[in-house]
Amino acid sequence: MEEGELYAIETFASTGKGLVLETPDCSHYMKEFDAPMVGIRNHKAKILYKVIENNFGTLAFCRRWLDRIG
Repeated sequence: MEEGELYAIETFASTGKGLVLETPDCSHYMKEFDAPMVGIRNHKAKILYKVIENNFGTLAFCRRWLDRIG
C-alpha cells in the first residue's frame, strides 16, 4: 500500500459459521473491466447492457437492483 492509493472494502453478512457454499446459483454479477468489445445482436440484450453500463459500470450488482430500475 502506498500513500494516496484508494482501496474498496466490501462487507458481507455472515452467520459466523465461516462456511462458504459453492452452488450453481449466482446472485451477484459484474462487468469485466478489460473485457474486449463484442457486437450484441439481440435488441433486448443491448438494452440490458446499456442499463448495466449506465447504472453500475464495472461495479458488482444483483438482479434485484436491475428489477428496481425496471
